[in-house]
Amino acid sequence: MLRARSSRALRFLRFSSSSSHQPNAPLDLDKSFRTLLRDIDNSITEQKLNRHHALPEIHVLTGYPTDSDVTESANPDNERKSRAQPKSPAAHFGSQQLGAVVIPQELQQTISALISDSDKHLLRSDAKRLFNEPGDDNDWDPSLDVRYKSFQQQRRHAERDGTAFVSVALPAHYSAIYAVLHHIKSRLGPQWSVQNVLDWGAGAGSALWAAGYAFQKTNDSTADDKGQVTLSSTAIVKYVGIEKRDGLVSVGRRLLEDVPHDSMDISWGRFYGDPHDGSHTIAISAFFLSTLQVSWQRKMLVKEMWESGAETIVLLDHSSTSGFQTIGAARKLLLDLGQKEMENGEKSAVGSHVLAPCPHDGGCPIHQSNVSKLVCGFSQRMERPPFVRHTKHSGVGHEDIKYSYVVIRRGPRPSIPDVKVGRLGDVGRRQMQFEEAKRPPVELKLDDGNTPPSSTHVIASTHTEKPIESHGYKPSEIENLMKAEAFHWPRIVFPPLKKSGHVAMDVCGPSGKILRMTVPKSQGKQPFYDARKSSWGDIFPHEPKNPPQVRYPQHEDQPANGRKKIRKSRKGAR
Repeated sequence: MLRARSSRALRFLRFSSSSSHQPNAPLDLDKSFRTLLRDIDNSITEQKLNRHHALPEIHVLTGYPTDSDVTESANPDNERKSRAQPKSPAAHFGSQQLGAVVIPQELQQTISALISDSDKHLLRSDAKRLFNEPGDDNDWDPSLDVRYKSFQQQRRHAERDGTAFVSVALPAHYSAIYAVLHHIKSRLGPQWSVQNVLDWGAGAGSALWAAGYAFQKTNDSTADDKGQVTLSSTAIVKYVGIEKRDGLVSVGRRLLEDVPHDSMDISWGRFYGDPHDGSHTIAISAFFLSTLQVSWQRKMLVKEMWESGAETIVLLDHSSTSGFQTIGAARKLLLDLGQKEMENGEKSAVGSHVLAPCPHDGGCPIHQSNVSKLVCGFSQRMERPPFVRHTKHSGVGHEDIKYSYVVIRRGPRPSIPDVKVGRLGDVGRRQMQFEEAKRPPVELKLDDGNTPPSSTHVIASTHTEKPIESHGYKPSEIENLMKAEAFHWPRIVFPPLKKSGHVAMDVCGPSGKILRMTVPKSQGKQPFYDARKSSWGDIFPHEPKNPPQVRYPQHEDQPANGRKKIRKSRKGAR
């Protein structure tokens, strides 16, 4: 029996070894199935070949593209319009909408030509003497506040100081003024136009160049062949600069010698003349008030600006303690002058209100606070031109300009509209569609004739309805409503604190207080997204979910360490 088992095992091993080296027997497949497998094999082979030897696709042109087609395809505005806007229209309107300021090529060329005619080593020493802190080559202050021992010494340094001013301070001043004017334009819209500019403390014409480039003609081409704005295409008709520093005035006139500006009447004077027509007129004083040592001189200058009849008054100064204090005092004086005209019952009295940055016309909470080092200031980035980098011996390509400002406009503050619009962007729409898809379907009942008639009907529809937030207004009407609402939106006065689950913002509210406003993630995707994308200096349209905390001014019974005081009182009560 053992011998029979071993013989069967031997026959199995011989059969398995011989069959493992031979191919399987051909299967008897259907003819159509064999054709299908052959086609699949061929397609897989072609894919492998195309993967390693891919040929470029051939596009057939029906005709040559025209210049208009190329312009439309290269225009970034068309790309932005076609792209969805995640931010809500109100948050987009309240944002600064301005990145780094680039000095126009025309201004760079005229300043570079002026510097090329001067002594570079002497220019470097003058710039360090006027604007650089001793011992620190990276600490530059663009404020010109120099005192000389005699009038003769001042005259000898006048031309040199002017050249150093345009090489260091003028680009910084230009960037801050241009940012403020750009913000005013976006707030008031194209209906607001400026034709006359009155500039107190004009210097070398920083406000002249900023206003000339900010207000361009809309009916003509506002750019040259290289796409740069020019001073010849400005909408400004008349510019009057009031300046007593002869060196700066001389340099300012030299900058305009080779620049075409036939459409603008430019004049300089040491004193202000007769008042102009206030319509289409803006009065500016940039980085000059803090240089006046006596308070009555500052008051006389601000009063002179008010009596000029200008429709809009713009004041800027450095974001320092002294600069902010002068801006806060000038703000209060201009509001008091407008209120005084209303109380006296003058025929042309219309009052005054703050356009920016404050959303109220009351006292400034930071200016009235007991914290002396607290400043309401903002920042604007500028791309440094080559002559600025060479003068400062720096390889950094950008510079942040800190400034404080206030914009006063004649007339009462616009009232708050009855409706709130522009609070819904692409993020909010997607959230609404997602929530709509999660809702259970509504069961429809057949009408058997006994159901009483109802005034409301459920209409089944496959398309997404318009959000209730639009209220059926046209885009132009929504924009006008947002402009009126923006006069009462809180402004972010300090850099916001952005966390993963909430965003904390210190804002100046319409109540005249500095508030700590928190927007949590649970408030909604759209408000939280807008808060995440907000920046220092923006106005924020969304209301907070929870009541904000008052930071300034603090009540006497609630100091900065109010929590510790409450704990002590509780402990004493025990």
